[in-house]
Amino acid sequence: MTVAGSLSVLLDISVGSMVSVVGCGGKTSIIEMLANENRDKKVLVSPATKIFPMHTDDVVLCDTLESSIEHTPQAGIQCLGVLNKRNEKLEALPKYALASLATLYDVVLMEADGSRGLPCKGWLKNEPVVQFFTTHTVGVVSLCALGKQASKESVHHLPEFLSLTGLTEGDIITEQAIEDMICAPFGMFKNSVGKSYLVVNKVEDEFTEKCVLVILEKIKEKHPKMFERLVYGSIHKNIRHAFNE
Repeated sequence: MTVAGSLSVLLDISVGSMVSVVGCGGKTSIIEMLANENRDKKVLVSPATKIFPMHTDDVVLCDTLESSIEHTPQAGIQCLGVLNKRNEKLEALPKYALASLATLYDVVLMEADGSRGLPCKGWLKNEPVVQFFTTHTVGVVSLCALGKQASKESVHHLPEFLSLTGLTEGDIITEQAIEDMICAPFGMFKNSVGKSYLVVNKVEDEFTEKCVLVILEKIKEKHPKMFERLVYGSIHKNIRHAFNE
């Protein structure tokens, strides 16, 4: 059984939610969707690592520490950070500056992980960078690597990924490997704070949906208390479902 709804509803996001998004396969897209769904509120988008700033006319961009601190929160989307002119990404504000600013907004959305655009990842000791005041840790994953070889072309931090999954370099990435990447003690949610949610993105055809349902059923059976909710769909096609509710 699946239940459809807005992403904010499925992730229980409301006034007071401070959301850290981790994983690989659509973090920025999910943050932008959540920001737009809540734009009638005071929304803060800010990186705990790095993020490309939202570049639309109705988004307020503050790209220095000084302008971020001096900005007066208002209804709509505000994107705050420190611009790195070499790569045009916003980098994180100092931890306690971000914590203080976050209290001034209704909804806070933080990109707390990086995967260099690759569909799989292993995590270093200091990753993901989930802030201590987080209320929702949202993990994002896709099945784009399923059936591909475990290599530097498909995996960010390959040695850590191999350690998580028990694969060796060149092995085929299986459904079990994806499950391990998500749920292993040192996997995607190892630094989670608050309630945990999993979103499987890029589910855009019948075959992928069947694979996703198999993986989510196993996760729900083997890790019944790990997640507040399991969600799947396609951000770009505006499709989203809660699994098995």
